[in-house]
This record gives sequence, C-alpha cells and structure tokens, in this order.
Amino acid sequence: MEQIKKAIEAFVQAGDNRDIAVLENILHSDFQNIQDGFFDEKGIFVFSKSDYIELIRTKKFGGSPRSITYHSIEQTGNIATVQVKLESPYLIFQSLIVCVQDHGDWKIINNLPTIEVK
Repeated sequence: MEQIKKAIEAFVQAGDNRDIAVLENILHSDFQNIQDGFFDEKGIFVFSKSDYIELIRTKKFGGSPRSITYHSIEQTGNIATVQVKLESPYLIFQSLIVCVQDHGDWKIINNLPTIEVK
C-alpha cells in the first residue's frame, strides 16, 4: 500500500508543481482523466495522457499545492483503486484514482475527479 500512496503523492505533487517530467513517468501510457464539467462548460470531459500534460504545461491545470486525505485504498493483484480528497486554497477534488502495477512500478491509469469550487 505504501508504494501506491507514493505513486498518488507523486502524481498530485507533479500537478501542483507543474512538473511535466514526473507526470510523464508516473502516468500510464493509457492514462485518462474523466471529469464532469470543465471550468464553465458542462458535460463529461475525457483527457488522454498527452491532453492532461498539455493542460498542465499551459497552466490551465495545476500550480496550487493540495493536501491529500485518503478515504480508502483497495488493491486486487496489479490494480488499486484509491478514494482521496485533494484540497487547495481554491478547489476541493473528490477523486477516484486507479493505479496499475506496470513492470514493478505503480502508475496512474485513471483519475475521476469531482471538482468543487471553495
């Protein structure tokens, strides 16, 4: 479980710090971020790994430190589902993050955030 938490923390901190190199490494090649709404737009938005990294690079996402509260971690074999609350001074994310073990390393393959403005 500790390695899964380290992967989650690396993912969150890389977004907070807009660290593209860490994101390239910690995100699985088939990563998807699926969210309901995108700023003022309504609907379901699905971002691939390259889309997500571009949103970080262009400063549309990330840049604010967030605290992490773990609600649950469930691991079955090489797949783990993690329920977390990520809180910045501006936003609260209730996220389901799915991790997979890939060649011995835990990677983030899905992030499903619900976003609330403070």
